[in-house]
Amino acid sequence: MSNSALTNSPELEAEITAEYNGGENLSAKERKRLQKLKQDKEYKDNEIKWGLRFKLLFLFSAISLGIAIGIMIPAITNQTNSLLAEKKKQGKVMIRGLTSAIKNRLLDLYALNDKKLKKINSYEQYKNFYQNNGISELIFEDVDQVLAQPDVEYAYVLGKHDIALGHTNPKIEAYTKYKFEKGINNYFTEFKAKQNLDPVYYKTPRVLDKTIQVTKSVKIDKEKSKDKVIDVMDFSYIMTFKSNPELKDAIGEVHIGISLESVHQQIFDNKVELQMVGAIAIAFGILAAIIFAAFLSRPIRKIIFGMQQVTKGNFHESVILHSKDEVGLLSRTFNVMLKGMSILVSPEVAQVVLSGGDLTKSGEKREVTVLFSDIRSFTTISESLTPHEVVDMLNQYMEIMTDIIIKYGGVVDKFVGDEIFAVFGAPFDHPMHPLCATATAIEMDIELDKHNENRRKEGKPPIMIGIGVNTGDVIAGAMGSSKRVDYTSIGDAVNLGARLEGTNKVYGTRAIISEFTYDFVKNDIITRELDLIRVKGKNKPVTIYEAVDLTETGRQKIQKFLSELKSQKHH
Repeated sequence: MSNSALTNSPELEAEITAEYNGGENLSAKERKRLQKLKQDKEYKDNEIKWGLRFKLLFLFSAISLGIAIGIMIPAITNQTNSLLAEKKKQGKVMIRGLTSAIKNRLLDLYALNDKKLKKINSYEQYKNFYQNNGISELIFEDVDQVLAQPDVEYAYVLGKHDIALGHTNPKIEAYTKYKFEKGINNYFTEFKAKQNLDPVYYKTPRVLDKTIQVTKSVKIDKEKSKDKVIDVMDFSYIMTFKSNPELKDAIGEVHIGISLESVHQQIFDNKVELQMVGAIAIAFGILAAIIFAAFLSRPIRKIIFGMQQVTKGNFHESVILHSKDEVGLLSRTFNVMLKGMSILVSPEVAQVVLSGGDLTKSGEKREVTVLFSDIRSFTTISESLTPHEVVDMLNQYMEIMTDIIIKYGGVVDKFVGDEIFAVFGAPFDHPMHPLCATATAIEMDIELDKHNENRRKEGKPPIMIGIGVNTGDVIAGAMGSSKRVDYTSIGDAVNLGARLEGTNKVYGTRAIISEFTYDFVKNDIITRELDLIRVKGKNKPVTIYEAVDLTETGRQKIQKFLSELKSQKHH
């Protein structure tokens, strides 16, 4: 039996395709309708692409990454600031120490030449003074000692007019005008620039620091070397003999350059460590996300599976969850809904609706086989029973009959009092609807005998029924008002089936089939021709037959069909 829903028909595919293949001439209304069909089809075909597990995994990973970054960036920033502060502290201590040592060496010399120094002012005069008194020789030892300190790249002392008095670079000649590194000026120029920006803080001379880049020669091996640009923090301060110095009292300035390579290396190493810790934290976060997502999504996936089973017509796939949260409440609500649907809605019709089928569209012409069943003398039987006993009798009887109808692929269209109206071939195609409907009638008769045996043992009156089976074209579809719709079948074929059910009273039979059904099943059913009758609403007489039993061929066909049907439902 085909399980394809109404909306998955080739006609719909053709309609949707027409919108793009030569659909330019479609009206706006028609184009809108086809677009809606296309959207409905896309919705039905849609699968979960970014499931809850993926979203939770992404969320937890993003949170873990955010926390790791939020910890690493401040940690690296704080450490960088701390290391730079240490270097500044180191540089200030060193430059004050070097300035103090040089002042002590020059104090006596400047005291003896105080009057002479007041008279000189030009570059040449100061150069001669420095050379004649051998000042460079007096201070070179102090300068060299500074160079022995960790990370110190250079140290130099300048006199008036930027005359080099002492320098750790042997290539620079003493008593020549010093050429400053790129980005650096003499102390006086740098201090005045800062004083203009912050006159309060830079009211009196203080140690200045500035980060610059210098080119350093690095040995590759014993014979080769290469130039390397490094970051250096340049510290500068003035030399003066006054306890409260001012710029005008300066006799020179001192510079010390401290490399930041060790700082950068330490920061890099710490970054690597923090990144490793961050990576581990993210890995644990992802692992926790996977566990949590699986824990959270597993019950939801169970509910989804249950819903998918409902769309296939299986109303017995309850979702058992013991959690006392929103998901647990959802599962219990789903089970209540499922229980109601299993009783009130045909599985086949529900499958069409829940799989996205459109039962509210116009009816369609289908060839089906209808089956009507009615209890004989029901009014007389019910008069001797209490209301509870009447309902109990009907429920037991209809339970047995309904199971047989469903077994053979039929759909219970409706119950009207004690009457059962079943259809084989709508809303789904049924490849053997005449034979299966007739086999249903025969088995209903057999099972009713068994049921009546039990009723007799309980002292209850037996139930007698009449069954009418007819094959023909009907109009099948959703019918009703905007507030209530039922899926049903109407037409002459339905009316004839209903009249055949009542005709059993005339011939004392239980199951009558029409000639239209007989033409399909004559080789598979043992029948007895009853009569040629004219029913109300029909001008042409109809030959009717009593359905007695299945032939061996018919039995084999039925068994094969039931096996295939069971296999389809299983998958």
